[in-house]
Amino acid sequence: MKTNWAYKVVKYLKKVYFRNDKRVVAYLVCVVIATFFWFLNALNKTYTVDMLVPVSYSNFPVNKTLANKPPDQFDLKVKAHGFTILRHRFSLFFIPLEFNVNDMTNNRMKESPKSSFAFPARQFLTEISYQLSNDMELLSMSPDTLFFKFDQIGQKRLKVKPQLKVNLKKQYQISGDIQSAPDSVTVFGPQSVIDTLQFAYTETLRFNDAHQPVQTKAGISTMKDIFFEPQQIELSFPVEEYTEAQQLVPVMLTGQPDNLTVKLFPPKVKVTFQVSLSRFSEIKPEDFKLTVSYNDIIEGKLRLKIEAEKTPAFIYSLKIAPEELEYLIEELTP
Repeated sequence: MKTNWAYKVVKYLKKVYFRNDKRVVAYLVCVVIATFFWFLNALNKTYTVDMLVPVSYSNFPVNKTLANKPPDQFDLKVKAHGFTILRHRFSLFFIPLEFNVNDMTNNRMKESPKSSFAFPARQFLTEISYQLSNDMELLSMSPDTLFFKFDQIGQKRLKVKPQLKVNLKKQYQISGDIQSAPDSVTVFGPQSVIDTLQFAYTETLRFNDAHQPVQTKAGISTMKDIFFEPQQIELSFPVEEYTEAQQLVPVMLTGQPDNLTVKLFPPKVKVTFQVSLSRFSEIKPEDFKLTVSYNDIIEGKLRLKIEAEKTPAFIYSLKIAPEELEYLIEELTP
């Protein structure tokens, strides 16, 4: 039903506008032809227009790194026939102008110790016009001055600093130093940036339920305009099972006068600590140095707090019992 209705409407329009008055069709054809020839005639005329042209830069000085961002498009004032302008508006929309920095500036920036350069745009008009068309005259361009700011390329050695997040299995601990090979890398980049760097950080590595020695590779964390060599290092660290151990250790009194004898109660205390199974048998009482200070006695303290001045580097969770001692002072007779 809907199809029949649409057919009747079309048939009616044909009858009214085309069969009864064919002059409408002739008029429309004439308008189209006249418009076409008018358009051709308009394109054949010479115009002066502004064109926004995208730009890409290449061939920068190898001993410098760009510190500013030059304009990514030029506003060109050109004079050409309409056909030429229309053609280039479409082509330049897809293909940007190439600005060869060293060639355009005759390598002046490469050989100069300066870091900032300014070039008037008029000196580039000829080279840019060659890329446009022989049928197009380039009158001017904006910006009227191109600025290039560079930083010198530098290098130095940086110590590697591993970034690790380690969750250990119960009763396990890291039992030694974290080793990186190599332990230093060379960094290249803008001198002003390199001067601020103190370390080369690795990418963050995560380990869950660690219970055995770890050996892995880690990439150096990247930075804009900065290059590291090598870009990857090897990391390793020992993980061992720990157990609880105890020792009876004597306590020493520091700062004691020669004319006094001070007895400590008790003279030895129990130290409890965690140590790896591989080094359990190495621990001896003389590996610890526990002290109390005579200054506490001078201050009138009744109990002396024990300080651990020396402990083995490979133990942890040290506990001392008791933590304080009583004392008895005996004056020596002459």
